[in-house]
Amino acid sequence: MKDILKDAGCDETVGRLGKLLKGKVDSYEIYFSVNKGFSAEAKDGAIDALKVRSSAGVGLRTIKGRRSGFGFSSVLSVEALRDMAENAVAGSRAVAEDEYLKFPAPGKGLSENGLDLIDESFGKVAEEEMIKTAIEIEAAARSHDERVKRVRKASFSESLAADRVVNSNGVDITHAATYYSGSVTAVAEENGVSEMGWEMGMGHHRGAVRSSEIGRKAALNAVSRLGARAMKTIKCGAVIENIVACELLEALASSFLGDNVIKGKSMLIGKKGQKIASGVLNIRDDGIMTGGWATSAFDAEGTASRKTALVLEGLCQGYLYDTYWAGRAGTSSTGNASRGGFKSTPGIGITNLYIEKGAKGFDEVIRELGDGLFITELLGVHTINTVSGDFSLGAAGFRVEGGKIAYPVRGMAIAGNLLGLFSNVAECATDLRFIGSIGAPSLLIHEIEASGT
Repeated sequence: MKDILKDAGCDETVGRLGKLLKGKVDSYEIYFSVNKGFSAEAKDGAIDALKVRSSAGVGLRTIKGRRSGFGFSSVLSVEALRDMAENAVAGSRAVAEDEYLKFPAPGKGLSENGLDLIDESFGKVAEEEMIKTAIEIEAAARSHDERVKRVRKASFSESLAADRVVNSNGVDITHAATYYSGSVTAVAEENGVSEMGWEMGMGHHRGAVRSSEIGRKAALNAVSRLGARAMKTIKCGAVIENIVACELLEALASSFLGDNVIKGKSMLIGKKGQKIASGVLNIRDDGIMTGGWATSAFDAEGTASRKTALVLEGLCQGYLYDTYWAGRAGTSSTGNASRGGFKSTPGIGITNLYIEKGAKGFDEVIRELGDGLFITELLGVHTINTVSGDFSLGAAGFRVEGGKIAYPVRGMAIAGNLLGLFSNVAECATDLRFIGSIGAPSLLIHEIEASGT
């Protein structure tokens, strides 16, 4: 695992580029990355799709006379690297000067050894075993209940990502992590009506994908929605399931990015120090969370990662930055530079963004709700206006009566404002769950209005 970058030619590439750029630019940054992966999809008890991928490449950023240049290449020959370097420098001549251009200086970060990001079994498990995992996920969904008639996209995947950032200021850091995921959608049918249920497992270790549990929960989610009733318009309290709360937090996430604040594309412009949510709500971005999906000791340009409070007791604490946008804002980077790969330049991104869990368990929160709605699905979350926060979404879930989940409901619509919804949170449950890099517990809402039939 330690030699993956070296084996891909990282050391030679960095050395050659350093020599090619010497005396030709004021400063430079070299980003080298390697990605390997395998994915399998099962259907009807057999393998339906297989994908094996492997790639390596280098991205180069240069600064000369306050002008930026960029180039990338997946070909690492001397000639290709020379062409890339020359093109980056030449391209910068046509770019306007920018006084905020700079690369970070070396800083002290954590060792990745303690962050629990690597499964040493990666690459050592036979493909047949990974295919078997996808088939087992499908089988578990089908066997849970006879009303599960179809299964869609029973899949398993594993991948390894490793990268190195070197700049002319002395930064030289590496990062590596393995990723595992399994998921499935089950379709249950009864009386001519069908309902879908989804579940997944994910983490940095193979053991995070528990086939029987993923399949069973997907089937249970589908079957539990059979017999859903239409609702009349109602104004009541509600509990929003943790997975749905993750979707809502993801819609808010872009508003914490410093570039969006400066560009006028955030609903949090001018809100620092102001109340934007309920006093029970705390939101953090934690780049050094042990085992977090987006955890790393350093960000994508070599600044030490950290834990950043964004909302404390409902008050907006600030925003997230990389080196460039921090300079534009007159502040310091929060270690949130992010890259889509060696073919792109870095920008600001979240790491492990989450709403802190509260003190009450899910069942206790449902009992506290008494009569209301348990919302397990929102349709069209991607349509939420990320500047105003306004939304109108389809909804489905369960009627709650007497503090117990009574029966499934569907055909509802909920309209409002995202910050208004977060301001209406009465309790955060203890069931914090992450879907990728976004985490949230189930949320008890004082009151919502659901439009029905």
